[in-house]
Amino acid sequence: MSESIIKTKGLTKTYGKNDAVNDFTIDISGERIIGLIGRNGAGKTTLMKMIAGQLDISGGELEVLGEAPMDNLNVLNNLVYTYHNMDYEKARKLRVILESYAIMFDDFDLEFATKLLEYFGLNPKLKYKQLSQGMASIFNFICGISCRTRLVMLDEPVLGMDVTVRRAAYEVLLREFSENPRLFIVSSHLLSEIEGILSDIILIDNGRLVLFDNIDELRESAYRVEGEKDAVEKFTAGKNVVYTKSGFSAEAVIYEPLTETVTSEAKELELTISTVRAEDICIYLTKENKEGELECLWQKAN
Repeated sequence: MSESIIKTKGLTKTYGKNDAVNDFTIDISGERIIGLIGRNGAGKTTLMKMIAGQLDISGGELEVLGEAPMDNLNVLNNLVYTYHNMDYEKARKLRVILESYAIMFDDFDLEFATKLLEYFGLNPKLKYKQLSQGMASIFNFICGISCRTRLVMLDEPVLGMDVTVRRAAYEVLLREFSENPRLFIVSSHLLSEIEGILSDIILIDNGRLVLFDNIDELRESAYRVEGEKDAVEKFTAGKNVVYTKSGFSAEAVIYEPLTETVTSEAKELELTISTVRAEDICIYLTKENKEGELECLWQKAN
């Protein structure tokens, strides 16, 4: 078994009475691209900042490359963390910021970063304060991906980018991983866009770990049934139902593997079985099913 790069046990970060990260336990190793998925405010950024040694932990245990990351140069020289609103001196030119990265990180590839500036159409003489949100995200992405450290964390890296640039960024990330494998953690509140480049997914909700799974196994972890309401209710009895909807017909999503026995049962009840998108599974598991609340919007008060 490969060495743990990130290992936590009961990790907690508290602000006042609120737990931004709550009893979070995980063990991450290997060279892969992992998606850290969760709604805005789910705790993704807090978790990444603790891993990066930028926030003290409130409780539990945290090891990065076998050591506590806070004020630990041995760890911090081997990881990089970038996000959409990096706190650079606004008047500094992009070229100067890249040169600073080359001084801070032995594994920073300044030549590669300079090529990426040209690829994405960024003038190295521009000042950081002159960049739009999308351009700043591109630049921060370049800074992170040009670090060949053992751990690279990119927090909402494509925020503000248009769709063409986002696709180009994902292609660059995937190619860079194939050329120089290491552990990438990419946070996002949208799984659909990055699903194609991920090997694994970490789903977080209200600061808690919901699942840590291989992306292919996640796709096979649930299925949808549709048909006559009574038949759907009979079929779902005793099963792990994470979503239901009723109308002219009924449907339900079951968070369990699809077996031959289940397929036969559905066929006998004349129900249709279909696959569920990985992103929809994440939505259902974090209880974002607001179908009932939606109906209430049009109900008249008594």
